[in-house]
Amino acid sequence: MSDTDLDMNDLDQNDIGRIMRASCAISPQSNAIELDGQWYDWAFVAETVEKIEGILDAHGVPKDAEVALLCRNKPHQVAAFCAVICSGRCVTPINPFSAQNKVVADLQDLDAAVVIASEADWQSTALQSYVDENNALAISLDGSRSEDHILVRNPESQITASRFSRLRPGVAVLIQSSGTTGKPKRIPIGASNLSAAYNNIPAGVISTEKSKVKTKPALITQPLVHIGGLFWVVNSLLEARPISLLEKFDVQKWATAVEQYQIRVCSLVPAMINMVLESDLASEKLASLICIRSGTAPLPAETQATFEQRFSVPILPTYGATEFSGAVCGWTMPLKKQFGDSKVGSVGKAYDGVDLRIVDRSSGEPLPIGETGILQVRSSQMMEGDSWVATTDLADIDADDFIWLRGRADSAINRGGFKIIPTEVAGILEKNELVKEAVVVGIDDARLGQVPVAAVELIDNTAAISEESLRAWAKENMTSYFVPVRIAVVDQLPRTPSMKVSQAEVKRLFES
Repeated sequence: MSDTDLDMNDLDQNDIGRIMRASCAISPQSNAIELDGQWYDWAFVAETVEKIEGILDAHGVPKDAEVALLCRNKPHQVAAFCAVICSGRCVTPINPFSAQNKVVADLQDLDAAVVIASEADWQSTALQSYVDENNALAISLDGSRSEDHILVRNPESQITASRFSRLRPGVAVLIQSSGTTGKPKRIPIGASNLSAAYNNIPAGVISTEKSKVKTKPALITQPLVHIGGLFWVVNSLLEARPISLLEKFDVQKWATAVEQYQIRVCSLVPAMINMVLESDLASEKLASLICIRSGTAPLPAETQATFEQRFSVPILPTYGATEFSGAVCGWTMPLKKQFGDSKVGSVGKAYDGVDLRIVDRSSGEPLPIGETGILQVRSSQMMEGDSWVATTDLADIDADDFIWLRGRADSAINRGGFKIIPTEVAGILEKNELVKEAVVVGIDDARLGQVPVAAVELIDNTAAISEESLRAWAKENMTSYFVPVRIAVVDQLPRTPSMKVSQAEVKRLFES
């Protein structure tokens, strides 16, 4: 079967690997991956694939085994990510931005027998100790272009078959959830789910025509350790499309890449959109953009309107989750032209191949148009296949099939019998002219069961405001039982790698 005969909604691990290898072979000396102006060609990716696969084979690492990779947005890590998938093993992304004890704790939870990391990461004594104490295979990526840029740090290591009692057949990536509300969990994503998710996006059908490498690169703004970054990296490798990486989001570097490569479509999470708005960026730098996709967290309607007015670039909100292998609904340019500003605040409509419905929180029965309940999803891009999967989001669907998010069902606060939706309280706090962003969570209370608390980040260059002043303002502007019992004013809200606010870290602010 040729690549052009493949059903892109039904790929297995071997198909994914074969297509990625074919991408590398089209034009080996053409640009493949760029970081800070330095390009690596497709031959470099192919070499990395062969070298890592050879190491895994030589050390007896079976097919479908988990391979832990400390994922930085760097060319060597992207090539290694491709290599593990091409070898028929399961990539297990590790967040390298965590404290070293958390990195090691993650490896211990996984009982990782193979760890791939940069030479800089291997300078961590905690990481070295994990490998030594657990007899794990340690593979180093030193960041150079030399023939020795991939090395086994402990070639004498003997890995026994018993270390791989847990195999992952059919799973391409075992990725962590964002951990917005608690400890992240590992979610298996199959190769077919990733390709189906991409093909469900209106503008994104994977081309299997392998005559040439694409000329315009994909600009990756999100970390490879997160589904947003992973999703676009995988599909760029499948499409033979070059990749321009941002190791960390920086407004000027992002705008320079947009202008230099004449990027037409890119993705920015709401926190990045705010960073662009806060900068002195000239709108001319973004002239090539026809739209910006935004997801991972709700985008306030006011923020969207301000951005669109200033830069004359429409924003297309999307909604998805790690569990869904990406987005399941969103806006398109035709919808934007048809509905204009009349539906601002919605996350758009279900993509083709995706079914969405709203069900009652108690009975699970489907609800009629306009009523709020639990959002459920059914799609081929999910591991569950044809089964309905309940989200933790409250939503409703209007008469035009637009989806409106109303907060998280699992974060509702019951304050002595009064129900509080944290996003509603946060939205009111953000109406204060000094507040840039607010997050509200519930903490335990001996008398009332739970009470709301809030953390707020102030607008840059504003005068400081005390907790007492904010609470006094809140009492004047919201229902009495909505008022947070504590308000912490912080320099920066704690965030996950995907730049969502970490509610678990916010709660820790009030533990004392």
